[in-house]
Amino acid sequence: MELIAFEAPGCAYCPIFRRDVAPSYGASRAGKAAPLRFMDLNDGAADRFKLSSPITVVPTLVLVRDGVEIGRIAGYVGPANVYHILNTMLPPE
Repeated sequence: MELIAFEAPGCAYCPIFRRDVAPSYGASRAGKAAPLRFMDLNDGAADRFKLSSPITVVPTLVLVRDGVEIGRIAGYVGPANVYHILNTMLPPE
């Protein structure tokens, strides 16, 4: 599994996510289960993921397993909510 943070140029909340969540992510339960990777939504490599629907808001965090979406968080919802939502998407410990 991995967590893909889709971003786009001009996104106002992408730098806030990078500041408030990204530094602590690796040490979190989610970070240990699904490493974080940043991807520009406009990058052609983004098309290789099998998403359940188009991404219309950035940042959007997409939890993928073998390139297939298993959950997402659309938009920046703050650190506590990011971790809470991710923990509900992950398999039980």
